[in-house]
Amino acid sequence: MRLLVAGAGGGLGRAFLELVPSHHDVHPFTHAELDIGDHHAVMRSLVPLKPEAILNFAAFTKVDGCELEPRRAYRANALGAQSLALAARACGAVLFHVSTDYVFDGEKGAPYDELHAPNPLSVYGRSKLAGERFVRRLLPEHFVVRTAFMFGAGDDYWTKAVRRLAAGESAGGIADRVGSPTYVRHLADRVLPLLFTERFGTYHVAGLEPTTWFDVLVRAKHLAGLSGEVEPQRADELGLAAPRPRDSSLTSLFTAEVGLPPMPPLEAALKEALERL
Repeated sequence: MRLLVAGAGGGLGRAFLELVPSHHDVHPFTHAELDIGDHHAVMRSLVPLKPEAILNFAAFTKVDGCELEPRRAYRANALGAQSLALAARACGAVLFHVSTDYVFDGEKGAPYDELHAPNPLSVYGRSKLAGERFVRRLLPEHFVVRTAFMFGAGDDYWTKAVRRLAAGESAGGIADRVGSPTYVRHLADRVLPLLFTERFGTYHVAGLEPTTWFDVLVRAKHLAGLSGEVEPQRADELGLAAPRPRDSSLTSLFTAEVGLPPMPPLEAALKEALERL
């Protein structure tokens, strides 16, 4: 299959490129090579390649950065998705678009499935929801995949915190915000199996166990015997620019029915991520 990867330099993009079988014809684009917020660049660069599928791993994912730079957030996360959907439509491709748990407000008190109504609290969440809506309206042949609390990409929050703990330093973890920690390679490994189902729609693909970043770091510390200490933090005491949902954990009504392999338990994911680190 001829695959075009936007956001190939990000954590999910790099993980996917490491795992994708070599018989696929893959055209990766980093942000430096393609700014998806530039509509004319998207159409000029992608349509002539005639991909069968466009994988959108590109986004402005810094939650507080989005709050401080809303124009940049909407350009990348909303209009970028719009441009990729239009490019996919122009060349008859499927669009695989990655979204976020932050489209929910976190007040439900239990994991959100695909049919719960979004109600984002932040610019990041609103911009990602706008991107979802552009994709759905413009292109029937799409996958919108929401995920959450990704870790293990090499340059992410979790990886940096684990390295501090390994060096005997302290690391803070928010203890009053719950999500679905997701190992980036486990998500990347499920992209093509879902794509090949051709059962288009919205899916939640995230770790199975709702918990906090504090708990994730404590588990990593004990699993790896790290000497640093994990310090619990409260979100409202950190002076963060963007509000975070209290519990944006995800569950799925559909992934098992379409044959997507279940995600491994969190402890297995942490062990694998620590071994690679």
